[in-house]
Amino acid sequence: MSADALLLTGTSVIGTPGANALGVAGGRIVAIGRRSDVLRRMPSGIRTVDVPGGVLSPGLIDSHCHVEDAAMDSYTVALITAETIDDALHAVAAFADGRPGDAWVRGRTWNPLLQLRERRAPTRHELDDAAGGRPVLLPEAHGASASTAALRAAGIDPQGHDGRFDRAGLDHLLTVVPEWSDEDRRAQLLAAMRVLNRHGITSVVAGATTPRDLTLLRALADAGRSTARVAVMAMPSGSLNPDVTDNEWDRLLGTVPTHRDRWLSVRGVKLQIDGGMTLGTAWTRADYLSRPGYRGVTVTSPDILRARVAAAHAHGLPVGVHVVGDAAIDLALAVLGAGDGCAPDVLVHASLMTPDQITRAADTGVVIAAQIPFLWRNTPVIREHFGEAVTRRAIPFRDWVDVLGLDRVAAGTDHPVNDLNPFASLYAMSERRDESGAEIGAAQRVTRAEAFALHTASGAAHMGESAYTGRLAEGRLADIAVFDRDPLTCPPAELLDTHVHLTVVGGRIVHDARTPATR
Repeated sequence: MSADALLLTGTSVIGTPGANALGVAGGRIVAIGRRSDVLRRMPSGIRTVDVPGGVLSPGLIDSHCHVEDAAMDSYTVALITAETIDDALHAVAAFADGRPGDAWVRGRTWNPLLQLRERRAPTRHELDDAAGGRPVLLPEAHGASASTAALRAAGIDPQGHDGRFDRAGLDHLLTVVPEWSDEDRRAQLLAAMRVLNRHGITSVVAGATTPRDLTLLRALADAGRSTARVAVMAMPSGSLNPDVTDNEWDRLLGTVPTHRDRWLSVRGVKLQIDGGMTLGTAWTRADYLSRPGYRGVTVTSPDILRARVAAAHAHGLPVGVHVVGDAAIDLALAVLGAGDGCAPDVLVHASLMTPDQITRAADTGVVIAAQIPFLWRNTPVIREHFGEAVTRRAIPFRDWVDVLGLDRVAAGTDHPVNDLNPFASLYAMSERRDESGAEIGAAQRVTRAEAFALHTASGAAHMGESAYTGRLAEGRLADIAVFDRDPLTCPPAELLDTHVHLTVVGGRIVHDARTPATR
């Protein structure tokens, strides 16, 4: 994975009409144009990489992804394909089989309430039977299921407890699960970056990063081992909802590193206001259609949030707040802003943002990091909770782009809550159709070019890297993806079948899917 000079050629270069080649040296793009013209500007003996039919593109950027969970197959039980309780229990049993009797069985993030036919999570007793009495923790986006042994390990009396936990309970359970060794965790983070690279992703905003993971990411970057550029939303206390005094919060903020380079930076501090749209826990102004008298969940108060944000700003740190429902967004807009001398604050998700709130956001200076994949498989559930009108305007990329502009909105996936595939995101944003092909609010469509920008140039702006990444231009970092078709012009349905031939980060080839015969 050396960053030696290379000539990369294909059929076309996105952003430069008539070009089919890029020259790379010193980790940067030094020439763009026709192959013969670029070759004349490069030193002799340059490495040549030809990708017949390949479309050379800026590397993709995921503006909100829990990257640390992207490559956990050998460490945790995968439940994302489970369709029934029995499917999930069989997966738990297979993973537990042969492991020591006291070994923890940990799951990858999933959503049993939506994906399982029974619309529920496994019970504590079902997990006990499946795992042979071992401690089991199956995390969800903002909750978890746990076995009897896991409850006991956490000092919780299992008598009368169903094994279900909210976000705060999950955070507590995570404190008693044995930590991965540094060696394992480094391997997990590196493997996660390679998963991103396979999707053509060269930069990512890590959605909620613990102090330990931030330290390990720094070490990997310093050792030249990173294969993706990472900007983290830091959790100084290790939790989205820090249960600490004001003085301790101030001390923890002082431990967040402010040094940044092209490989690793801190985008801000991550906090949370409410739950999830698909989970039925988003905090809303009006009652849920499905539950009269119920308006979701909030996990903080205005006074606490205001104090936390003010302290972060005093340390020069912007804040990214998890908000989904319109009531949660009201609170966020009353507290957040452009930051006092720091980068803009971020509304993360903002799925049920209303037109009046978007207008207010334009004045506050906040930016949006949003994820269309929440509509990909979950539209029927959202419609059940909130009704047709709210569902059709959910995740309003059209309104955001029109009012805020492309530089203040960025797209991501929220993997592993949603699938990592950025091409499904491009399709859903530009077509406003879900997995079944059903239309999901045509008024909120963006153009294909806008959708592409939301995963490239807009992502770079969100990371504070507009001068270096997000576009292919001479002098910029050589972060390049090579696709088998042009995502700007191919038929809509073909987006979903887009194949990534090659991914280059900083002039290094970090993913190469070509067959040996084509190399």
